[in-house]
Amino acid sequence: MPPESSEIMQRKLDMLRQFLLDLEQYAALEPREQRRDHYAIERLLQLLCESSADIGLQLLRRNGHRLAASYREVFLTLRERLDLDEDLANQLMDACAMRNVLTHLYDTIDLDRVIAAIVPAIRVYTDFARWAEQQQ
Repeated sequence: MPPESSEIMQRKLDMLRQFLLDLEQYAALEPREQRRDHYAIERLLQLLCESSADIGLQLLRRNGHRLAASYREVFLTLRERLDLDEDLANQLMDACAMRNVLTHLYDTIDLDRVIAAIVPAIRVYTDFARWAEQQQ
């Protein structure tokens, strides 16, 4: 991988880890406080999805694979072409589906669902960060 590509990947992984640290602070709060801060939590869930997909696109590009057009396609292609674990790929697609609901307001935002997504998101995106780091 060219040095500049490696630096870009490292910056993207560092951002992903920072978003995870920020979300962990909200995981430690009481549900009432989480509800109060739901906009920040929603934004972090969105940023985690977007940064993970961006990392995935970098990996696909680096390995000469065609670029995916959607978040779902990014994780499917990573699974098919770079051996991303199937369960992890499915969990990432589900997590990004939450991002789509939050970003595009397809539906009324269910705060209980947002709060319930915090801990699984931390686990899923931490697993993805570990996997992506091993791909470098």
